[in-house]
Amino acid sequence: MVDVNVFGIAWEEIVNWYLAQPIYGQILVLIGVIAVLALAVVIVYYVLKGVAYLVYYILKGVYYLLKGIGLLFYKTFEALYYAISGKPKPECCNPAQEQQAVPQVVKQPEPITPVQRTYQTINPDVAFCSECGSQFSDSMIQTLSNKGFVYCIHCGKGFQSNSIPIES
Repeated sequence: MVDVNVFGIAWEEIVNWYLAQPIYGQILVLIGVIAVLALAVVIVYYVLKGVAYLVYYILKGVYYLLKGIGLLFYKTFEALYYAISGKPKPECCNPAQEQQAVPQVVKQPEPITPVQRTYQTINPDVAFCSECGSQFSDSMIQTLSNKGFVYCIHCGKGFQSNSIPIES
């Protein structure tokens, strides 16, 4: 038999049980142990990832909170300074500087182009297929007028109506 004292006394019964199993049982137990270990690794990964996101967003919130508090103190002391000293608060930008900084953009109107409409004329005499000689159905004539082309339902030959552009 195998020397089981390598694992220690506590594991002796587990190792003896494992070795007493038939080979397919040992393989199934080994696959189960590997699956449980893989599942444990995945769970640990997602827990650590969640904790990292939580810590990141808490630190981000604390940063914005401290930044807001600092801005509050700055604006408060700035207002107190101008109130106590009696000096007027300077404007953000002089109007002369603002006019120099912003270039004037002149938008030119786009020229109006005439709209072109296309009309398709359907010759009412074209009621028969030139390939097989069968008469066009009402749905074929309607498709020809809507889409500008149609295929014969009997032989598959294509017919196309010519469009005429008209300027208005």
